[in-house]
Amino acid sequence: MAKKLQMGDGILSAPRGAFWWGLGGYIVTAVIGFIAVANLDWTKSTYFIDEFFHANTSPFQEWLAVILEAIDRYDVVAFILLLLGVLVTIWKGWLPALGSMVVAGAGWLLIAGVKQVVAEPRPLPFDGSAYKEALSYPSGHVTFVMALTVAVCVVLAGSRWRWFAVILLCLLTLLTAWSRLLLGVHYPLDVVGGILGGLSGAFLVLGVWNLAVRLATRNRR
Repeated sequence: MAKKLQMGDGILSAPRGAFWWGLGGYIVTAVIGFIAVANLDWTKSTYFIDEFFHANTSPFQEWLAVILEAIDRYDVVAFILLLLGVLVTIWKGWLPALGSMVVAGAGWLLIAGVKQVVAEPRPLPFDGSAYKEALSYPSGHVTFVMALTVAVCVVLAGSRWRWFAVILLCLLTLLTAWSRLLLGVHYPLDVVGGILGGLSGAFLVLGVWNLAVRLATRNRR
């Protein structure tokens, strides 16, 4: 007989007040964006950082930046989330797996609201071609990797692998931020907003998820 699929404990590890920290960070992310657009000349002046990275790059670095370009494509995101879900299901059960997928995925998608409202025009990339996405703040690539970092870390809470995952994924987040600047498709503040937005969005969704699981569990008793 096939082994019954384990449900697992759906409550994910979270800092106290995760929802409110997330909501506050989400608002701060939006405010930073509004300030960047209101002072667009200053924002554009920070593009020298992109120019520095671009002028001091190597073929390998350019190749790596192009590879990381794909990290927030819908098919790539779907694959990463499904892989995360399968691994967590095997280890902890399907409910925490679903929770981790929701935290990473919805935490990433939430930032689309900020991007549309702030509406910061994107700089022209170094290759001279118009970028497929016209709005720049915050970086969706960085947002996704940061939200994924939170999702993985809450699943690994209490595990000896937690800090290894924190360091590895934080480095990947910084590497992704660097790649966006090297390609010239974001202003520096965009990637900062992506880090804050991904962290805030994931915390916000994490708080909602845990509340929903608690309410569902209470109603079943």
